[in-house]
Amino acid sequence: MTKTRIQAATPSDVTTIHRLAHEIWWPTYGELLPHGQINLMLDLMYSESALLDQLEKGQQFALAIRDKAAVGFVGFQSKPYLSIMRIEKLYILPSEQGKGTGKQLISHVSALASAANLSRLELNVYRHNPAKAFYEHQGFTVVSEVDIPYHDYTLRDYVMQKSL
Repeated sequence: MTKTRIQAATPSDVTTIHRLAHEIWWPTYGELLPHGQINLMLDLMYSESALLDQLEKGQQFALAIRDKAAVGFVGFQSKPYLSIMRIEKLYILPSEQGKGTGKQLISHVSALASAANLSRLELNVYRHNPAKAFYEHQGFTVVSEVDIPYHDYTLRDYVMQKSL
């Protein structure tokens, strides 16, 4: 098996992130969320213009590359006033799951957070997303439950953190 490498994403990579989001979201959320919500979130968070806007506002992205193809990505942003590096997005192609790629992306973000003297990682995960068990295996624990109004929907998430 070819090793996966992690590389920082640039504005020229938004097309790749957009494509990956569309390839990953439907198998991940198709049975968990209303399809209208998936379409809305893909449009509002993963259009190329939305991704460029996120980059301009300080969110960073990294791509997981295997055999010269992007197989996943992470989006993250530091919150130094809270000593937190917040993982905003972490998605891996279904065919890549279980191969250590998600762990590598979390390790990449952890290293950047440590280098910035931040003490915790934080993320939200949908309460019914099986990925919660993966995050727990990576050392994250649930610190709260949140209900976030989002247009005509409510995002029912766990907030999870991991100390560095």
